[in-house]
Amino acid sequence: MHPPGVLDPTSALAPADAVLRFLESVGRRSELEFYVALFRKDPREQFALIVVDDAVAREASEAVVLHLRFLHHLGLVPVVLFCAPRQRTALAHARRVERALIGSGATAASLPARDAEASRVAELCRDRTVPLLATSTAPSGRRVAARPPHSELASAAVLESVTRLVLRLGTRKLLFLHGPGGILHGGALLPIVNLTADAASLQVSPALTSADREIVASVQRVVEAVAPRRILVSVTSPLNLLRELFTTKGAGTLFRVGAVITRATGYDTLDLGRLTALLTSAFGRPPSPSFFARPMAEVHLADGYRGAAIVVQTPLGTYLSKFAVDPEAQGEGIARDLWGAFASAHPRLFWRARAQNPIVEWYTKLCDGFMRVDPWIVFWRGVEPAEVPALVEYARAQPVDILP
Repeated sequence: MHPPGVLDPTSALAPADAVLRFLESVGRRSELEFYVALFRKDPREQFALIVVDDAVAREASEAVVLHLRFLHHLGLVPVVLFCAPRQRTALAHARRVERALIGSGATAASLPARDAEASRVAELCRDRTVPLLATSTAPSGRRVAARPPHSELASAAVLESVTRLVLRLGTRKLLFLHGPGGILHGGALLPIVNLTADAASLQVSPALTSADREIVASVQRVVEAVAPRRILVSVTSPLNLLRELFTTKGAGTLFRVGAVITRATGYDTLDLGRLTALLTSAFGRPPSPSFFARPMAEVHLADGYRGAAIVVQTPLGTYLSKFAVDPEAQGEGIARDLWGAFASAHPRLFWRARAQNPIVEWYTKLCDGFMRVDPWIVFWRGVEPAEVPALVEYARAQPVDILP
């Protein structure tokens, strides 16, 4: 019996078609291809560390096996860490999953986390063998913690193992599989948590369960412990693991350190080569040769040239000429940080986007209104209704900035 919407990777279609068809059902083909290529760039052991608590291992191990099998067909090998109150229970979970993976044609090896040297784990990953590690949530030297946390994912022993593995393997993505899915705030999913701005208040918020508050605090500790290494941390349901990995929107709660946004009032202080590369990456085509010769008022830039908002002052208000975020950063919440930084400084704002641009859906949530004037959709915020026709005409008349 397979979870709803999950294809059986043991079917005749499994090695390629079944995986691609399943992923296309949860996200755009372009997203799938981008993330698969991105994950394959790095050494296999750096791809992801997946932490599975006792409840998930007991109640949803079939979903875990299915998703690990899908990843195996894509040539991606995560490190999996099972945690339970007792070491022998965690190891039993790991061995059960090992048998299931081997039975479906994948390769896996289970071993206690305390015996797993980083070199051995990396060797397994490079051989396309899934390392299934097991750890107790009890402190060292004790069978069971005297005061167990509300969430096993917040156990000090688990966090110690996680931190050690992330540092020694160079892990890029850390995922905690949590039965309820992501972090719920008053019953509503928090899609992104900015650790710089939100973590402290969430750790004491009555709108979170005790277990979720502990998870937020634990993620904060892991991120601080591995700094300055950049790592993305997600909490998601075992049924949504692939959606969280392969779609920009995700399907859980993404934790990240807030981006640093700087402001420039001229191109002379910027690296135009890197800015051009960002625009090309974000739009799939380079800007026209005349683009940087046109006047602009400000460039709001996310650290590392991972995002940019280029604005122009007009008699009608601020015109957003370009809003670009690097594809790798699109699933990390960089766009939210960038938008918040420049939009707060420009209450009267309008801009345009092609109707087929995937960002249109996000723009409709940010604007006060919009109008379709093929091939564009013009959006606005903070303007009076009587001003709309003029700003729509202004946006419509602007030259095409991105080469066909």
